[in-house]
Amino acid sequence: MFNRLEGYYRLEINLHRFVEFVLLHIFFVFLLCIQMQEECVSLQVCVSVVGALECVVRRCLGPDGGSVLFTRDTGEALITRHGQRVLSTLHLQHPMARMVVDCVCAHAKATGDGTKSFLLLLAALLRGIQDSHMQRRGSRSIPSLQNLANRLLAVSGKELEDVVTRKITPYASLYCSHHSYKLEGSILDLLIGGYISGRVGIGQADVLKRVLCEFYHKVSRDQNAVERISFIHSHFSFLHTPVTGLPIACSEVIEGLVVTCDWSMWTERQGPIKAIILYESFGASFVAVGENISVCIQKDHLHRSESVMKQKLASLLDLQVHVVLSSVKQPERVSQWARLNHVSLLECVDSAQLDFLSHISAAETLSHPPLQHLVMLKYCRRVQLGGHRYACLETFLHMHTLVLCAPAPGFLDQIVCVSQGVFAMLQHLSQSFRQTLASDQSQSPSSDQSESVLSSQDLWGGVLRAGGVLPVGGMFEFLLHHFLLNEHSSCDPESCRLLGEALLCLPRTLYSHNHRRFLNIQTRFLDDLKQWDKTKEQRSEMPELKFGFGESSVPCLESVSGKKQLVVSVLQCLHRLLCVGAILHTCTPLRTGPQTHSEEDEDEEEEKPKCSNSTQSTDA
Repeated sequence: MFNRLEGYYRLEINLHRFVEFVLLHIFFVFLLCIQMQEECVSLQVCVSVVGALECVVRRCLGPDGGSVLFTRDTGEALITRHGQRVLSTLHLQHPMARMVVDCVCAHAKATGDGTKSFLLLLAALLRGIQDSHMQRRGSRSIPSLQNLANRLLAVSGKELEDVVTRKITPYASLYCSHHSYKLEGSILDLLIGGYISGRVGIGQADVLKRVLCEFYHKVSRDQNAVERISFIHSHFSFLHTPVTGLPIACSEVIEGLVVTCDWSMWTERQGPIKAIILYESFGASFVAVGENISVCIQKDHLHRSESVMKQKLASLLDLQVHVVLSSVKQPERVSQWARLNHVSLLECVDSAQLDFLSHISAAETLSHPPLQHLVMLKYCRRVQLGGHRYACLETFLHMHTLVLCAPAPGFLDQIVCVSQGVFAMLQHLSQSFRQTLASDQSQSPSSDQSESVLSSQDLWGGVLRAGGVLPVGGMFEFLLHHFLLNEHSSCDPESCRLLGEALLCLPRTLYSHNHRRFLNIQTRFLDDLKQWDKTKEQRSEMPELKFGFGESSVPCLESVSGKKQLVVSVLQCLHRLLCVGAILHTCTPLRTGPQTHSEEDEDEEEEKPKCSNSTQSTDA
């Protein structure tokens, strides 16, 4: 009897332990569900998210597009039609939308172009995939969508490269050779005009194109064109000055580097001038800012500090320094010294701008503290820009500053973004051409290797002859659409069909205000293309290709390499979208970088709060 009661007691204990284990497991699962809420992702969700972004930028595409007005509850307003600026201003809550915008911004940072076209092409591809599986009277599963995404990504590799290299580039070269009499000497103007025509108004585009072309020619004079474009793009923040309150027609190119602060002490001088760059104050700092310290300064110590400052200032006169450029505010004693000795003093200059000046001027670094650099200036002067007076420093490298004017801050920001994007686009085009040139030289070792250093005329003439540009307005999309559907060598016709049909959304949107014009242009262009293919097979005289050329106007140009990169970036983003199976919302911080710490480090981090709590209780 006693053994039986003991067995019942053990069974009851084990049952209680089992119930506790199950309840504890349910509790942990409940906590995990609170921290990570799962949200299923379907093709319809992707279409809806990308379609919403497409609706925002669709109205801004092309020269006939409009602008977007952003408002806030505070009364702030922003009017812009710059694609990247529009997307960065949106308040996005859906994680898929944020992922798409990140892909768009990464592409725009690399090529400087294609923000709005990116979203239009991505939305057209998603709608094409949705229509294709609706026609099959069934819904694609996640594995089938991922398989399609992998096949589309494969098309962006060798298939797209072959079509562009063997089909589109020869066509572009032949097209430009037929119209070389209209394009010679104006390739850069047409490239810049094609870029900014869809980003600012028509009247503003003419003024901005003239100023940007003038700025490029003055900066890249007698230099390697590829390196100078990269130099302008990398240091654009130091080579331009925005001015608010003036019309865009007041934009100009000024000789020298404009510093956005006025001289504290100004003395006009002629000829070469020796300047010193300072990053610290000449005065001794006795009390650190933010510290509750009382310091007793004796008279002899103060006298000794003044004598040290006099020695430092006297050393500047020994070095024949007539200009002092400082990143900090100097003591009043330095201003008095500059006034008495006719030395120009410029204070509170951005330290990054001083570093740039030291870099381009090959400054000499002085050994004694504080950190100082000696530079030689050709001259220095004052300039009046709008309602402000700025300092202008001219080096012996003949640097120039692009002054961009606009009546309102929002419009000025748009002008600056467009101008910077122009040189990002030119950099991508020039580097693509140089890579093509290097690969051709590697295949033919007997070629002249000196061609790697290209002047401006050689660069743009080579781009024209190599078929690196095409007229804007849909010519690249028509060509790629035709070759993907009719002459593709891939074993995946479905992927080529989806991409080829989606490409037409770009010219269709450009001519959305006149759909009949789009149909006429498409029909005429395809007829010319078929005629071109026939004469190419018969090796007879090629017909004249008239796409985009009216009787009196010359079309703007766009980069073939930039367009190809746009298609590649869109297909990569599409692959990321279709491979997402679920969205997990978590409260824990996300770590996207490489994890180098071990489990022991995590244990130590957990012990640190315990140690701190114990020390606090001990102190209490």
